[in-house]
Amino acid sequence: MSATKVSRKIIPNGLELYLDRKDYQILYPGSVWKEFPDIYRQNFADAMAFALTMHLCLNGHAKIVYDFPVPQIEPYIFEGMLYSLGETTLLEGKETRTSDLIRLFYNRNLNIEFSGRPRLTRFQNLNRNSRNRAIIPFSFGKDSLLTFALCQELGIDPYPIFFREPKSPFENRHKRRLADRFFEEFDVDVNFFPLSPGRLRQTSGKWWGWDIVLTQYTMLLIPYIFALRARYLFWAHEQSCNDLLSDSEGYTVNPVFEQSSRWLLTSNNLTRNFGTNVALSSLIEPLHEIAIMKILHSRYPEVAKYQLSCFAEEDSAASKRWCGECSKCARIAIFMLALGINPKTVGLTESMLGQKKRELFGLFEGEGKDSGVYDKSGLGRDEQLLAFYMTFRRGIKGELMKEFAKKYLLEASSRERELREKFFGVHSATSLPYDLSTPLLKIFRQELSGLSA
Repeated sequence: MSATKVSRKIIPNGLELYLDRKDYQILYPGSVWKEFPDIYRQNFADAMAFALTMHLCLNGHAKIVYDFPVPQIEPYIFEGMLYSLGETTLLEGKETRTSDLIRLFYNRNLNIEFSGRPRLTRFQNLNRNSRNRAIIPFSFGKDSLLTFALCQELGIDPYPIFFREPKSPFENRHKRRLADRFFEEFDVDVNFFPLSPGRLRQTSGKWWGWDIVLTQYTMLLIPYIFALRARYLFWAHEQSCNDLLSDSEGYTVNPVFEQSSRWLLTSNNLTRNFGTNVALSSLIEPLHEIAIMKILHSRYPEVAKYQLSCFAEEDSAASKRWCGECSKCARIAIFMLALGINPKTVGLTESMLGQKKRELFGLFEGEGKDSGVYDKSGLGRDEQLLAFYMTFRRGIKGELMKEFAKKYLLEASSRERELREKFFGVHSATSLPYDLSTPLLKIFRQELSGLSA
């Protein structure tokens, strides 16, 4: 069995990974890397090299040999991968079973070897989170924009970072333009972090390499935690990220496991392996998507106009901010119409209510090729039911509105109170920082007053 050898080394401003005679650099600003303690750099290099490449055992590499010891974070990566397999099952549909993926992962993981011997590890809590600052993994989506705006209102200094994936050229281009405008208006720099190992991710098939991408991002931000002395790291995960379903084999699946509060809380322990005491949490965990849209666009319209939530994978996304051909465009459009917001305010100009867009909506059991995993899961169906009902009551026309009225109007009207209580309610949250709960919940209840009943 031929082996793929993976090695890494520390370079002046970061790390360099070697794989199949190719190198992949992870570079930090000099001012950031110099603040990352030397005692953690070697273990950090091991961890990143492993986390960014271990998926290759599922993607044609029969055996992988790492030239360093087993990383401290290996159990976290194993757990994250295991519980993310259900997402792959949903993407593949009936062609793939969860049990097959678990067997594949279980067997292939035993073909991973580490040639290094355990080294003496020193643990020291050196991260002094003395500044009221929050690092925000930033995407210009509604969730990260609302998180940014909430930080500003709460007096927390936001530090947004966008990870520039090499296999997402359309998204990178549009978000660079938005970032330039964002800086001009708010004098806040959206920091772009190029990630060359992203070239190892699949862009078809089972999409191996994207499974634990958010966990990779969390780890990559550790040097920033030290450099910025940040008190918080705010992921933007909403209430629906905790939803579960049972697949055809009886496995309990979270379609977006990495965004669940369970994994967010676990990630706090992951970062502590490197001496940090930052709090990883989500300010918007109590809210569902349509409630997030309402608060963002009514309370912070100057921030909301920068929203871009498109998958940006279709050719049409090369020249358009919103492709108009994916389930994200469809979902955001119907939420906006339901709330009385013109989608054109964020540059979404294409009508999403024509018959050709039907397969993009989970409500109509849409499972088109451009439907995301959450839409294919069916978990977003009731939220779209409410959104279509609210849109219908506004008198908005379209082919899909006719189908809605014929098939779903009676159900929606009879369940309106239940749906409003759920999707415009403020729910319990396990990751919300105690010191921020009171002012946050006050904002949420103020903005959603009258909508949840």
